[in-house]
Amino acid sequence: WLGKCQMCMPGRHVSKFRNDECMCAKNGGGNDNFDVSVRGRNGLVDGVSLFPLFGGQFFDRCNECRRRMEADGVIMSGSSCSRSYTNGKMYLSPLNMDHLWKDFGPPNISHTIGRYPADCIPNSGGGSACKLRCGIHNGSQMHIKYNPTNYINPYRYGELEKVEGLPIVLGDWRNGCLACGSTLETAGFIESGWECTRRMNGIILEKFQYRMQ
Repeated sequence: WLGKCQMCMPGRHVSKFRNDECMCAKNGGGNDNFDVSVRGRNGLVDGVSLFPLFGGQFFDRCNECRRRMEADGVIMSGSSCSRSYTNGKMYLSPLNMDHLWKDFGPPNISHTIGRYPADCIPNSGGGSACKLRCGIHNGSQMHIKYNPTNYINPYRYGELEKVEGLPIVLGDWRNGCLACGSTLETAGFIESGWECTRRMNGIILEKFQYRMQ
């Protein structure tokens, strides 16, 4: 939900793919309900139907993933599809993703909305080295960690980020959180569907999405 790429959900600083996979193609073709993925840093193409036999679908789906991932800025050009003579599986390699975080997401709107520092890398420092500023509320600069997509479990994924910098005004926490979320959504940093909740560690901006099985 953070950033421009819709079918690849970058994980925390440990992994640049959600659960080490990027959903990027559909058996039989199509632009939604993807059931084929590229998994791991070795680029294994997974989920391709075995039928029809010798139908060329492995190369077709692999190249479909390559085109989508390049178009979304997940990988740079130069990758190609090849079948391993050792295990017979299809791979998209090499996966050049080193630039991903540098250009991830929309540009900053102003010095109060966007990355801080302006050239910081999302997910760096365990998520704490890059802030995503979300405007000023009652004279206080608010932000969340720019830490896209925390993988939760095999059935759903999402992100929970504490809204920092909320002004200390009794009963005003929700207004500040709503202003933060609305600002980030309008600027294109997050998608719709988020909500504000109060948890033990503070005021949280969160969104969950169930994975398609």
